[in-house]
Parts: sequence; structure tokens; C-alpha cells
Amino acid sequence: MIPHGRPTLDLHGVADLAGVSLTTWRRRHHDAFTAAVPPLPGTLRPALYDAAQVEAFLDGKPLPSLPATPHPDDLLTDAEAATVAGVSASTIRADAVSGLMPRGEERHGRRWWTRATAEARAARPTQYRGRAPGARDKAPRRRRPDHRVAEVAAELERADIGRRGPVTAGELAALYEVSTRTAERIMAKARTVRGTRGSDRKQPNG
Repeated sequence: MIPHGRPTLDLHGVADLAGVSLTTWRRRHHDAFTAAVPPLPGTLRPALYDAAQVEAFLDGKPLPSLPATPHPDDLLTDAEAATVAGVSASTIRADAVSGLMPRGEERHGRRWWTRATAEARAARPTQYRGRAPGARDKAPRRRRPDHRVAEVAAELERADIGRRGPVTAGELAALYEVSTRTAERIMAKARTVRGTRGSDRKQPNG
């Protein structure tokens, strides 16, 4: 979570603020830094740090406290937003792709949603059935189709009819937190699905 109104730094930013290279920072200062300054909750990929706490550490001063009260404009990861909304993280991402909720804000290479957005999602019933977070089946489950393929196929169709801009591998890589190559494979499967649907619609009756 990124608290409302608090600038953040990744390790590159921390090293820049200290005036050293990232390699030098890791070798000489990182152990003492991580022992004193905790990363913001939920920000392990990448780890993010509150800028005011970083500055205090570098100045040899006590760390200022983070806000103790939740704020509607706090920025949450997909997992954190899902916890607030009472759905799965994949549902948050799918709703963002389909336009059922805002697409979120991109920072430090990943997407974030405000607490207010997650709370609004909690007040809206899910429009499709899905696996509840933490649910356990008594019998082994069969492998389910990749939900991303259907989501991307829908977005490709929207792009074809002019309801959105082109779908790009970079966009999908950021949304699903995968590599560009994986995003390209998802797009290829989605195009295959769309092609199969199109051929089914062209079949003559009888």
C-alpha cells in the first residue's frame, strides 16, 4: 500500500537520493538500511519505501510515522484491493480490463487502485461466478482455461469495433504482471479463440 500523499522510492531511487550507484548502495549500505527502514506493505515486487523515511535515515534522524488511519486515496495493489473488495486479485484485474472498474494508476512498473475504488467494488455484486478467495475443494479440481485469454479476446474485439485503442503486449504485461513474451503468447491464444468463434458463426444452419 502507498499511503495517500506519500512519495515513494524504489531501490534505484534510494541509491540516487544517497548519491551512489545501486551497486555501491547494495554493497555498503543496504543491510543497515533494510534493518532500519521497512518496505511499504504489499510492495515486494518491487519493494518501495516511504521517501520521508528514507530521507530521515540518510540524515541520521528518527523515522517519521506512516499514517495510521486508512484514507480513500491510499493506493492498493491488486491483492490488497481484492481483500477490501472481497473478491480475488484476478477479478480486480479482469474488471479493470473490461471497464467494470477504473483501470488503476501505474507506478513503479505495476498498477494500483485507490481504497475508494476497492470499497466501491465491494458494494457491487460480482456479475459472474468465480472461485471465492481461500475456498478449498474436497476433490481435486480440473485445470481451468486461462481467464486472461478470454479477457484479452474481448478486448481485441472491442478494439476491432473502435471501442478502445489497440491492445498491446506492453499493456498486458503490466496488467497481468508477466513478461512481454508471455503477454504476446496470451494475445496469440486470444486471437485463435476469436478466429474459432468467427468460424462458428459462419457455419450454415442445418
